[in-house]
Amino acid sequence: MSIIDLQEIAPNSWKASYRGNYGTYKIKIKTDGQKAVDFSCSCPSDYYPCKHIPIVVDAIRNRIKKCSKKDNKYEITLEQLLKDVSADELRDFVIKQAQNNPQLKNAFFLKFANTANQKNVKVSSVTNPYTQILQSALNEFDVAPDYDNSYYDEYLIEIDVLDQWYDKAEEYVNAHNPVEAILICKACIEEFADWYEHEDIEIEYIDSIYMEKPFEILKQTLSMPGTDCKELFDYCKSEIVKPKYKHAGMDRYFDRLFMELSLIIGSNDFILRQDELLQNIDDKSSNKAEEILQRKIDFYQKKQQHDDAWNIIRENLQIESFRRKLTEKFIAEGKFKEAKGLINEFISTNEDSRWLLASWHELKLQIAQKENDVPEIRRISFSFIKTAFNDKYYKIYKSAFTKKEWPEKAENLIKHYQKSYGNRFCSSIADVLNAEKQSERLMKYIAQNLSINNLESYYTGFSSHFPEKTLDMFRLAIDKYAQDTTGQKYYEHIADLFKKMTRIKGGKTVVKDMISQYLVLYKRRKNMVEIMKKFEASL
Repeated sequence: MSIIDLQEIAPNSWKASYRGNYGTYKIKIKTDGQKAVDFSCSCPSDYYPCKHIPIVVDAIRNRIKKCSKKDNKYEITLEQLLKDVSADELRDFVIKQAQNNPQLKNAFFLKFANTANQKNVKVSSVTNPYTQILQSALNEFDVAPDYDNSYYDEYLIEIDVLDQWYDKAEEYVNAHNPVEAILICKACIEEFADWYEHEDIEIEYIDSIYMEKPFEILKQTLSMPGTDCKELFDYCKSEIVKPKYKHAGMDRYFDRLFMELSLIIGSNDFILRQDELLQNIDDKSSNKAEEILQRKIDFYQKKQQHDDAWNIIRENLQIESFRRKLTEKFIAEGKFKEAKGLINEFISTNEDSRWLLASWHELKLQIAQKENDVPEIRRISFSFIKTAFNDKYYKIYKSAFTKKEWPEKAENLIKHYQKSYGNRFCSSIADVLNAEKQSERLMKYIAQNLSINNLESYYTGFSSHFPEKTLDMFRLAIDKYAQDTTGQKYYEHIADLFKKMTRIKGGKTVVKDMISQYLVLYKRRKNMVEIMKKFEASL
């Protein structure tokens, strides 16, 4: 496990490749010159930050320290060398080096492009001075030089040059210069879409940040002095219709920005565009239709035109999420008849897709509870626990019976589960016994079906009432477990089981006795002996 590549791709911006336990991870780190201020790692770790980040940060510090260290006080420095180099020589050298080094070339553009613009130097033949810069940089970008096609199956493609220009755009936003930020974002949007059209890559293999980020930055500029929202609106209106943006997966982000701009300048063009898109969709219940209609709803809600938003929902009940919203609205307003009508209609038309219906039966249960419809509460809640115990619906089912009625119903439920499982262990039976606090009966049921898993799951339901018998069950189950399994994780599991036993009255004594026996019986299991001794010392 080690760092196999470390590069500074821009000032204080680094990328690294790290060979780890599960392959090679891609790491990006931004520093403030001393410590990491932003980072990402493609490893599967659940920890944040993962262990690879501090390792790479240390490597960066060492790299900087090594580069700045002067081993020889007579060694000529770069600054001293450049004093004797003419401006023309230096310019020629930089141009030649940049021609063969895309990263160096891009670094110069990042640093000096705006300076050239301010001096009225003709950087490009087009209006946007960044367009040809981004076009050239993307054309020189090699998608995955070190990997074959199988690389795409494990990692999302990251486009360093776009990362750097997005950072530059955000610098301009933070410096209250929206004009330059907007120009950069436009160039990134246009040139990414053009670049993707000519690349043989599936869009799902490219990190979505490259489609989304420029639009996020543009949204930040909308409230800034100096931003011409009308010009940006016209730009969106003309660009959004181009097929290349749909192909590149950017159309949805364009639509969101277009909605914000339409709201700002008071235009209805956004709604007209959504209507045009909807006309081209045959299946009005499809996900795409839902997405378009939801944008219209969001638009009207932001304009505080809530009646118009609800009219869209009412007119498109073929979309399940819309039907649900209207149903929930009726329930909140106490219009139970209307709500049940919507629910029953959906259930009757989707009987062949039972996996869709659980949440709709849940809504019917809510209505039954509000109407105190006891037979309906019993019927629906039982349907949720018919095949397997569920604590939430079990309690609802129980609440629909009197204290006098319930014992018989509980027994009927146990018999119902027994009928399906026969002599096999049924966790639903154990769950009912546990819920009813029938500790002795639960203990006997677990003893009849003794295993480590069953014991761990239910011992707390009877250990306080029957500590000695519980400890006996633990001892019997662990003895068999230790005999049948070997390996570090199993030995650690045994130690965890011992810990549970020590919380039971008399447990410490039993655990010490078991450890003494295991140290003799399994003396050749080196790892097990080590873990047992360590646990024994903690008692």
